[in-house]
Amino acid sequence: MTTTTSTRHKLSHSRNTNEQFQALDRALARRYVFRLLHEQRLRRIQDQPQGDVIFRPRVEICDDPSSSRITATLELPGMKADDVRVTLERDNLLAISGERISKTPFDQSASVTFPVREIKYGKFLRTLDVPSGTMMSTISAAMSDGMLLVSWPRFPPGATARSPQ
Repeated sequence: MTTTTSTRHKLSHSRNTNEQFQALDRALARRYVFRLLHEQRLRRIQDQPQGDVIFRPRVEICDDPSSSRITATLELPGMKADDVRVTLERDNLLAISGERISKTPFDQSASVTFPVREIKYGKFLRTLDVPSGTMMSTISAAMSDGMLLVSWPRFPPGATARSPQ
């Protein structure tokens, strides 16, 4: 290997390394900005008067590219459909809220103890991002066996589907 070839190889390698670091830097910056925006949105939601929100139900979001709808499944054991509210806040924030009330009577004697208490009772709130322009009439919700299925269109009415890049 001659000196010229060695120098070209080093320059080529350093250019590739530099491009890799730039790509990594862009990816980290993008992730940081998304994180900041998410935290800002959470702060705005928390600043709204909601009473005492005790817990956030666990959620699974299914985003099947072959489907025209996105579906979220929330765990709400022991809840009935009448106990849950699904509302569209602002333009693109879906709020699922309600209250789980303990079935244990509060008038029990003071001698009754609970050595283990892992079930969460009280008010709950879970917010999910939906595409801007989504209307409440396009959101569907169904409750079955303590599982709430909520779905919304991938692209709201009037929006054009973006082609993958």
